[in-house]
Amino acid sequence: MTTPSKMRKRDLMTLVHDHPTAGHPGRDETLQQAQNHLVWKGMTAWITDYITGCATCQQNKNLTHWPRVPLYCITTSEDSLPFQQITMDLITGLPNVRGKDAILTIVDHGCLRAALFLPCSITITGPGIAALYLKHVYPWFGLPKKVITSVAVAPISSFPAKQ
Repeated sequence: MTTPSKMRKRDLMTLVHDHPTAGHPGRDETLQQAQNHLVWKGMTAWITDYITGCATCQQNKNLTHWPRVPLYCITTSEDSLPFQQITMDLITGLPNVRGKDAILTIVDHGCLRAALFLPCSITITGPGIAALYLKHVYPWFGLPKKVITSVAVAPISSFPAKQ
C-alpha cells in the first residue's frame, strides 16, 4: 500500500467525484467509490479535506440545521429596584382547574430576577391583568417603570396612572 502521487489522487477524484456522471456524492459515497479503485494510508482524511474544499459541494449542500437566532438581551440599569422593569405573558392551553385555564407570568428583570405565576382564565382582559398585578405585586413593589409584553397580553393602559 503506497501513497499515490498528487496527480493520481486528483485523477481519482475527477473520476469518482467531479465528473458529471459521478454527481458530486458526499464524503462517504466518494470514499466507497474511491476504495474500489485505489487504497492508501490517510485516504479518509485526504478525501474529507477534498470534499470540504469542493466549491460545488459547498454551494449545493443541504442545511441540516437552522441557524440560531440570537437571544434578545433585556438590559436594566445598575440601580434598578425590584419589579421596576417587568415582562408579562400568558401561558395558555392548560386544563381547566376551578375556572382557571391559564397562568399570567410576571418576571422581574431588575435586581431580583424573580418570577410570579398567577392562575387566571384565558378570557382575562386588561383590567383583569391590572387587578392581578395590583393585588399580588403592587403592595410590595409599586408600579413598574417599564413593561415588556407580547401583543397577546392585554394593553398596559389598563394599569392605573402613577400618582
